[in-house]
Amino acid sequence: MSMRKGRNVKLREFSLWAYKLELNDSRAFTLENRCVCAHFERHFKSLEVDNIYRVVIKLGEPDQRDGTTEESSSVLKFYSNFDFDHFYKLTGIERKEFLLSTLYTALLKVCELKVWDIEPFKQAYRRVIEDKFDNSYEVSTKNNRARSMAASLNAQHTEEQFNLVIIVKNNDGKVIFERQVLSEEPDEFLFNGQIGNLKWTSNDILTYIAKDKSVIETMNLSPNG
Repeated sequence: MSMRKGRNVKLREFSLWAYKLELNDSRAFTLENRCVCAHFERHFKSLEVDNIYRVVIKLGEPDQRDGTTEESSSVLKFYSNFDFDHFYKLTGIERKEFLLSTLYTALLKVCELKVWDIEPFKQAYRRVIEDKFDNSYEVSTKNNRARSMAASLNAQHTEEQFNLVIIVKNNDGKVIFERQVLSEEPDEFLFNGQIGNLKWTSNDILTYIAKDKSVIETMNLSPNG
């Protein structure tokens, strides 16, 4: 169902899209930059705007569309030039810094065009830098009934892969159990649907369950387990 014109929706998603590259190269570029964009999204305080829930920055060599926008299906597309030759010469965190700068600079221009509040964008930008581009975060945490152990589901989203690890700590904060339960290429279409939930079925039995409630794994954390 299409949205009514002028309806306020929450802006939440941001993408960098190398639309002029060959398909395989474009997907590789997307996988690499998603950890930066997703990190920015995670720290972005959602902003209510007219009919836009995602901004796509369309990157390419300079052309006459640079600085212009298009809107369709509640997605705003902004054209911006990007120096791919320079980008591919960078290594390590320099690439992430360049990607974040590209995203942020383009979004500030969009804010100016659309008269949006820039503070949520500034805050997200600062937080990514403060995190030193490490997009690691806690998905969820569950205490057992006795509150003697806390289990957490922890994600790490890098330019190379998405990892999900279960960590259990005792009351002293000591890690008593750790297990990786997912390793996938950093494509949210692939890994989002595979992120499950934690459930304690007793003080010593922890289960990791899929979104359809089926049990993926059962872990016995009793001293004699």
